[in-house]
Amino acid sequence: MDHKRVKPKDKRDRYLILDPSGVYMVRIAVPAYMAAHFGNKTYFMRSTATRDIRQARLFRDAIALEWYKLRDQLKPVRSGSRVELILDELRGIGKQAKDTPPTQFSFPAQVQACPSLLVMRDQYILQFSEKRKLTTLSKTNKAVEVLLSYLRKRDIPLKDINRTIVTGWLDKLKSERAPQTIQNYISALAQIWDLARNRYHDAPQDNPWRGHGLEAKSSKISYEVFTHAELAKVFAALDGDEEMQAVTLIGMYSGARLNEICSLRVENVREIEGVLCFEVTEGKTKSAARIIPVHSMIKPLVLSLREKPHNGFLFYRASIIDRADGKRSTWHTQRFTRAKRKALGEEGTERKVFHSLRHEVAQQLDRNQIPEDRVALILGHERGKTETFKTYSKHAASPVELSKYVELVSYPIAGLQA
Repeated sequence: MDHKRVKPKDKRDRYLILDPSGVYMVRIAVPAYMAAHFGNKTYFMRSTATRDIRQARLFRDAIALEWYKLRDQLKPVRSGSRVELILDELRGIGKQAKDTPPTQFSFPAQVQACPSLLVMRDQYILQFSEKRKLTTLSKTNKAVEVLLSYLRKRDIPLKDINRTIVTGWLDKLKSERAPQTIQNYISALAQIWDLARNRYHDAPQDNPWRGHGLEAKSSKISYEVFTHAELAKVFAALDGDEEMQAVTLIGMYSGARLNEICSLRVENVREIEGVLCFEVTEGKTKSAARIIPVHSMIKPLVLSLREKPHNGFLFYRASIIDRADGKRSTWHTQRFTRAKRKALGEEGTERKVFHSLRHEVAQQLDRNQIPEDRVALILGHERGKTETFKTYSKHAASPVELSKYVELVSYPIAGLQA
């Protein structure tokens, strides 16, 4: 099998290779003393099932962690090495795994007791690597990192973290972090504790992260739409910044989220049934994947952006951002905020942000009495508790129909041109 090795960059891509179809594989050389347990193979290989390098790294990290433990467990003990004997005793290994016949070997080795916080974090990431968004897994990793920093520990047993410690940490965070950020931390850590309780008999039965009265919905910001006069001033404040003006226009006429716009690649702008569309492949929710017909007012702009891509992306600033959570809209968020403050000032405009453009589109569609389920298709909202919307199927509205609704969005603002 012909595999292409990923060029190492600060060792971040160690053990990763590409298969012929562009999917990342984890490949680890098997030492001689472990060969018998792997059918005398030279390499241990598993597919990450993703073409996204960031997701592949998360998958690789979880595999590598268990590999290192297994390697240390199977590594022959040197005669007279007191250090090795003591470490084996501390790790509580009752029987050396090398005594187990190869046919009975299973990977990874079964853990009998509740692991530490870092190990449980890695188990969580491995278990949900295909079910959770990269941004969600990134928040889990960040929550553990911030908690350990507060405790001034490199790692800690779950049983050593009680409700008093948790509330003390939360009280400190309230003066440093936004309510939504704190809620993200609580939610991530609560799920790690839930996983431990479900897997291990000696895990804490009381989850100290539950019942703190910090609900995500209660801390969400209620956005306000711009008046058209205000929007004209903000757009004028972006004069000379072609990229940010283009991003703003797409937001105004599509209702797409900022990160969805910044994540657009050349292949995400294509004709479907004769209608030029944005194809959003993933996003904040399951319903985010959708097609959005391109409004006639911005069609020339979108086609010109598609003709001059930046590393495959429509926008240069988005193409050069490399964040662990995969977000590409950081710069654009800050740039839009600066322009808004310059044009309108800070007082009374806190709830008027880029996301307000999305609310404007929703309001215009509602005022034109567009059916709620069609608005949901365009904006990527959930259409029901049990319904999962797929990007395009014979049961969904056609691009031709959706295009009629999108064309109803208008801005009678002089000087606002794509």
